[in-house]
Amino acid sequence: MPYIYYSYYTPIFKSIPAIHAQEHQTGRQLLINGLKHLYGLCYDFHDLDQILKKETNGKPFLPDHPEIHFNITHCDGLAACAFHSRPIGIDAELPGYFAPILINKALSKEEIHFFRQMASTLSQEQEWFFRFWTLKEAFVKQSGIGVDTNLKSFSFSFDQQTFPSGISCSKTDISCWQTQLDGGQIISLCYKDTGEPVKIINVSTDAI
Repeated sequence: MPYIYYSYYTPIFKSIPAIHAQEHQTGRQLLINGLKHLYGLCYDFHDLDQILKKETNGKPFLPDHPEIHFNITHCDGLAACAFHSRPIGIDAELPGYFAPILINKALSKEEIHFFRQMASTLSQEQEWFFRFWTLKEAFVKQSGIGVDTNLKSFSFSFDQQTFPSGISCSKTDISCWQTQLDGGQIISLCYKDTGEPVKIINVSTDAI
């Protein structure tokens, strides 16, 4: 079963580099929490620096535990870490401004058609763009194909009758999952199809 551990955070610094460092630290803490409670592995921040390795695309992994796959993401006010027994990718964004040129660069013709149907206001444009964008990023992170890939070479479709579930990927062996949190952040997940539901845990409020 895929698990997502997530936590809201309030920036305690004003500089962008310091905020990014806080995001990174929060993501690492979620990784530590998940490894402990899901797999019984007890590490601290120093341990992670020693044991984590990176694939050629920069994705970190645990060489001593190939059965554990994880992926970390963070955005404004949120960090999240996904765990699974197979390769997994997670991405989160808080909808807001995006460069309009990204629509044609990232979305397929079918995705653009659906996007135009659903996005009749500015807030809807921002929401639906980031619904697609986070799925694209999650797919890239799951597959390890790298950030330079053609984002239009794979696509996603939403079943309006079952929204927000019922998301399909053109790569039929990939399962997709998405939610929008109370804070407004959209989280998307891509993982190898196992027919299992996703368990999401708020570390800020849940006892884990």
